[in-house]
Amino acid sequence: MSQNLPPNTLSPSVSYEEAIGDFLVASRKCEVVSLERLLEAVQLVGCIRALVHQLQRERGASSLWIGSAGQRYAEELGQYRTESDTTAAAFREHLDGWLQPGACAHARSRLLGRMALALHGLSGLPSLREEVNERTLSPMEAMRGFSELIRSLLAVVFEAADSATDPEVSGALVALLNFMQGKELAGQERAIGAAGFGQGVFDGELRQALLHRIDAQERSFRIFSEFAPESACGAWRQLQGASFAAEVERLRRQACTQADGQPAPARAEAWFACTTARIDAMKEIEDRLEMHLNECCSARIVADRADLGAVRDRIAQLAESELRDSVPYAVFFGAPEGLDSDGVGGDNPLNVPIVGHSVMDLVQRQASRLQSVEDELQAARQALAERKTIERAKALLIQHRGLTEDQAYKLLRQTAMNQNRRLAEVAEATVAMSDLLGKGL
Repeated sequence: MSQNLPPNTLSPSVSYEEAIGDFLVASRKCEVVSLERLLEAVQLVGCIRALVHQLQRERGASSLWIGSAGQRYAEELGQYRTESDTTAAAFREHLDGWLQPGACAHARSRLLGRMALALHGLSGLPSLREEVNERTLSPMEAMRGFSELIRSLLAVVFEAADSATDPEVSGALVALLNFMQGKELAGQERAIGAAGFGQGVFDGELRQALLHRIDAQERSFRIFSEFAPESACGAWRQLQGASFAAEVERLRRQACTQADGQPAPARAEAWFACTTARIDAMKEIEDRLEMHLNECCSARIVADRADLGAVRDRIAQLAESELRDSVPYAVFFGAPEGLDSDGVGGDNPLNVPIVGHSVMDLVQRQASRLQSVEDELQAARQALAERKTIERAKALLIQHRGLTEDQAYKLLRQTAMNQNRRLAEVAEATVAMSDLLGKGL
């Protein structure tokens, strides 16, 4: 009994060549839209960076004010709070645009979730300030409160970097993110040093916290140097040779070696002054990095829009040529001798319009370009993935071993040294073991 088989031909409303052209154009359109969304995220990073800087200043002044029993830095603290509130209001206003129709794309779900957590952190700022006013917190406790808020803001930057799809823009984001992280660690170091010098003693926990920040800074600045433009790297080298940087190193050595003594307000203020000068200089490098990031993103959008126009024009030319010649076309995977890659010129005695070859060439070029982009993205994505893994491993140790952040970092670092492995590898193994054993480690 015979079966009714479907015909061995397709009758689409448009030809394969037209459909191929439509998909090529759609592919390039998606790239342009992705870059436009990325530019919005880059502008968000700028707002966050400004807010983080003000909160870092407020944190430092809060620690000194508490450490001096409310006798010093009251005026500066009031000024920094006002400036923090101004930048926080600008941040809130900027976020309102992310709730407009069409802004909440699926690919942004993690980024929007991080924004919600950052807003939650900001909602607790008035309570933190009240505790500072009443001096119910130690300088270190106040530092931790501000640091948690800043951490939630930096997490938004991390998600923005993690979603980048252009290699150059992704690299610029990685450089900025790691520099911001290094600057944040420098701000924590400033608060820790001010507390230690202010009370005249760096006990074991305080000294370990200081050493952790110094070591973690070096890692952040090393990754920054791998992805940053030479102008920013040169500015960073120049900063390290400045007089205030030498004073920071001198006081670091004192902090790590001094025996218990009497409170030293003058030394605490000297420490605060030189570390603040260092952080302010870092802010200028951050400005340079943000400018570079915006320029990269804007330039890529302009270039991709031009490429999109060129692809449209080329497809239109091919379609017009096919209709004009009305000659069956041939598909060549390599141009015949005497023809260039577009199938024209040279010795083509039959004057055959090789439209099929030209469409295939556009497809192959797009596929090759996308693969090249993916390959170039790997280095930036690896740097981001390593940072995420280290943070997750620390969180697991804090949760399941009852360690502080400094103790968790010290354990990971010491394990890496003992096993002659990279810190990221030890962190990855810790996370993998946790996944294997459930809640255990």
